[in-house]
Amino acid sequence: MRNICDQKLASIMENFEKVWQRSCSSSSASSSSKDTNHEVGDPFAEYAIRPMVVTNCSEYVVAHARRELLPARQFTEVSLLPHILETMRKLGLNKLLRLQSYTWPHLAGGAGHGAMIVGAPGSGRTFSYVPPVCHAVCKAITESRSTLSGLKPGAWQPDQQGAKALILVPDLRRVRQVSALCHALLRKAYKEDWFTLILNVPSTKSSEFFLRLLNGVGCLVATPAQLVWFWQEAPGLMRFPCLQFLVYDDVDLMSVEQLQGVQQVLQEILPLTHSPQVVMVSQSYSSTLMAKLRALNDQPALVFGDIMEAALYGGTHIRISLVRSSAKVNAVVQLLQQRPPDNYRTVIYCADDWDLQRLEMALNDQGYDCLPYYQTSDLAVREQVHGWQANSRGVILLCTDNCPELSIRDAHTLIHHSMSVSWSKFKMRHLMLSDNLHNSLASRANPVRVSLHSLVLLADNNHRELPRLVDFLQLRQEVDPGVVAVAKRIRQEMGKAKSDQKALCSQILVLGKCYDPVCPDRHHVNHLDRRPDYMPASGDVKVQLVKVYSPTHFCVRILEHMPLQGSWQSLPSPAVQELRMQLKLEKEAPRYWPLVVGAICIYHSTITKERVRVLKVANIQNVNIVQSDLSVEVQALDTDTRIFSTTCGRLFECPEAMQREPPMACDLRLLGLVPYSGERSWTKEDCRNVKYMLTQLPKEHFLQAKIQFAAAGTLYVRNLVAIVYADQFKVHLRHLNLAQRLIKTTLVKRCEKATNMILNFFEDVFIDKDIGEEEEKEKDAQESKESVESEPKGTVEDPEKHPTSLLSGRCLRLAQIALEVGKENQLQQELLETKSTIEDASNNQMAKPSTETKEDARPQSNKDPLSELYECFMNCARLQLEDKKESVQNSSHAATDPVDPANQAQIQIQLPHNVVRPSVTYYQTTTTLEFQVSLPEDDYEYQTMLFESQLFFRAISKSSELIQQFILTLRFPLGVLRHHIKGRTVYISITKSLACSYPLAFGEYRFLKPNHDGFDKQYDPRKRALQRLSRCLKDFGYIKQDIELQDRSEESEDEERNLDGIERGDYNEIID
Repeated sequence: MRNICDQKLASIMENFEKVWQRSCSSSSASSSSKDTNHEVGDPFAEYAIRPMVVTNCSEYVVAHARRELLPARQFTEVSLLPHILETMRKLGLNKLLRLQSYTWPHLAGGAGHGAMIVGAPGSGRTFSYVPPVCHAVCKAITESRSTLSGLKPGAWQPDQQGAKALILVPDLRRVRQVSALCHALLRKAYKEDWFTLILNVPSTKSSEFFLRLLNGVGCLVATPAQLVWFWQEAPGLMRFPCLQFLVYDDVDLMSVEQLQGVQQVLQEILPLTHSPQVVMVSQSYSSTLMAKLRALNDQPALVFGDIMEAALYGGTHIRISLVRSSAKVNAVVQLLQQRPPDNYRTVIYCADDWDLQRLEMALNDQGYDCLPYYQTSDLAVREQVHGWQANSRGVILLCTDNCPELSIRDAHTLIHHSMSVSWSKFKMRHLMLSDNLHNSLASRANPVRVSLHSLVLLADNNHRELPRLVDFLQLRQEVDPGVVAVAKRIRQEMGKAKSDQKALCSQILVLGKCYDPVCPDRHHVNHLDRRPDYMPASGDVKVQLVKVYSPTHFCVRILEHMPLQGSWQSLPSPAVQELRMQLKLEKEAPRYWPLVVGAICIYHSTITKERVRVLKVANIQNVNIVQSDLSVEVQALDTDTRIFSTTCGRLFECPEAMQREPPMACDLRLLGLVPYSGERSWTKEDCRNVKYMLTQLPKEHFLQAKIQFAAAGTLYVRNLVAIVYADQFKVHLRHLNLAQRLIKTTLVKRCEKATNMILNFFEDVFIDKDIGEEEEKEKDAQESKESVESEPKGTVEDPEKHPTSLLSGRCLRLAQIALEVGKENQLQQELLETKSTIEDASNNQMAKPSTETKEDARPQSNKDPLSELYECFMNCARLQLEDKKESVQNSSHAATDPVDPANQAQIQIQLPHNVVRPSVTYYQTTTTLEFQVSLPEDDYEYQTMLFESQLFFRAISKSSELIQQFILTLRFPLGVLRHHIKGRTVYISITKSLACSYPLAFGEYRFLKPNHDGFDKQYDPRKRALQRLSRCLKDFGYIKQDIELQDRSEESEDEERNLDGIERGDYNEIID
């Protein structure tokens, strides 16, 4: 994380506010976007979260404290500074959320008022503490300003050093989000250059960071690892004597080691005169963390936005029972016998009124009195419910989720006869127990506590809710192992039935565990994660680096494999495989529909075709209607292993033969290496450094690794080394040991815990692999035998099947000749074999030795014809390059007569793979030369420049790495360059120095095409004027009648194609 100064943050947040206003559809946000400045390239904008855009907001909150907490009903009841309230209104915060209505007044109470906020992600937890923290920081800045007003300019006050508020977040992404929110509220607080409002910890040691801390900081936002790091850099320098707030945001996502390191640092930097207000934000309640908060603040508060979490905190025991639908009544009766309704106020939830009526009849038969509350109940039933609340008298209340008017908060037993239609409604059922929850913060001891119980009955029709419920309860209480096993099996079955095959979570593949509670990726293994037979499971491999995703994650291509106690085995060359793949892809294929998850198809991009695997498909309403704009998530198989989204209109069917071909690329990860700083990911700068390290290796090198295991299309290795061959000593030397280099540079560290967790995660895959290995081998052997018997030996592909090819020029002609010669040789060989068969039939006695002699004498070759052809092309190109080098070196006129650079560029100069020529049309008028550049997408940003007689154009996309670029040389005097973009077309106009028509010889630029409509605009007025003059002259008899001229000859197609880029005039018109 780089150091961001106050001025930079101010300009960033101006754009940050505008981004929020653009994303907001309300009128208040739209009207406030007129007077803000916009800055391109805002690093905070992509991390901005509009406060009111929340997904798990609850209208009810459980709040406990030493005394009763009174919520604020509107903004006027909250004592916040005016500019903070104004900024919140501009950000779209027009009303208080229920969670914020309790936390803002309490935290505004001053010293000693701490709080633990428990809620689900996206429920407004972060904004529950940000405004009060910013309010306290602004007041502290104002007080320090009055203190410094009497000092001399430039004087330093040691009591003002450090941060006024310290906010700790679990990862770097949250650092940027919280920093953006705080600066949006603080940017109008102070305008001094030496004071920093928001400060982040840089990834490298920086003296500016420590100077800013000494001069004073409003809010310091950092991760636990960053806090420990900068303290270790200057252990005796950092003190926070004016610290007002200490915030742990997402404290449940911080590891025990991180919290211990933070605690050691806080013992050194916290002020000795007072304790800061402590705020802890978590998804689940922790008694250990609550004890630490109570030790620092004498007025703590506990605010629950998650009602089910509050029920568990208050002593409710939640039990899951797996029963059949017919046995639910017996399970209910059994619990009623254990907890009689006369002693425990009981509420039973049903799915609907029909389910409620059946349960009422069943319980009446068992001798229990029930009070059913239907959706159609009248006021008389409401009066009965009020009487039941005063004294239940052993009556059981039956209700559904569709009765929000019931305000019952003092139940003791809660029975879920049927599950809710949503998870949020199920959690809200526990609000009926809220008044009986134990308040651990109350100053006075509570009266005799009554045990609270919640029974969940799951049958065959609602067993899909079991995995989520088990995951929730496992973190908070003991769950029956049998129920856990059933939930795991149900999750696997649901994963197979889903129409998606999401990629595995990246945190699991690195750390062995996911710490993100709302991670959208997959967190369980399935049959597709088993190691395929074409991927090596052990031994050593030599690989070719394709892409660097992170310091421990790479995309590679396997070149050679050496099994355990074996020798090196060469695999097909990647260049040969790519050539073969492109030749097969030239044939047009039909659209792929309907889409099936896990299928292999062909993705057509703007310039290439490649194989991809379908991972996720949007819901298809009707398979009989072919769509072209359906969203699809796919993973590349050959160029790299990237995962990206596209539309189904770009996917085409892949032939079965190509589907059986193994992927050319695979993932490679260094097992057991985790970020050294304790973070859960690396920065982009770290990835760039590792990429530079691996791309600056000597030319004659190869990468080698030892495989630990393979799963999910990934090779897990312990290390990756670069080896070079020393010609002088005739030995191979290890040039780079990547793991040691990363550990030495304190970028990664070994973690055996992560290694064991990754192995345990893939344990089921290894077991399934061992069970089905023999069956798969027998099946593949049978299929390969049938395919070998059905296909003729020595077949060569017909070049007529590939009318177009990626090869061009001399290489294309050589390829065609080679394929034709191969076909002729094959036909001759078949004729010879037929002739020998006929001779064998007439001479039975000599047939056998003669045949054996011929077969033995015939030379055998196991080499692939395409491989030999590729090697031939490479040798020819290499010899041509050597000839040119020798001709340049041996020429005595090298200094005076240099070699034409255009001739050298034919082989030496090659465009990068991501640079292409756009489609350009041109025409000229008398005064200007016009170009129209067509871009493939709308998100391209272009630049163009006219330097002397050359026109430069370059366009870069925001969503892809493809670059549109061309350079055009003009051979006549030019003037001013003008350009603009409209849609996907860039219009370029160049004013001529002389107003006349020039011959445009653009035939050498294949991407340039004449715009005949533009030329017609130039010649039409002249034609009409000349035609009028011609008619007048004919009427007066000054000229003879026109004589029709016939074309002398027709130009061939080749000549016409070569003149495609040259402007041709009309020879039949009259030129003045």
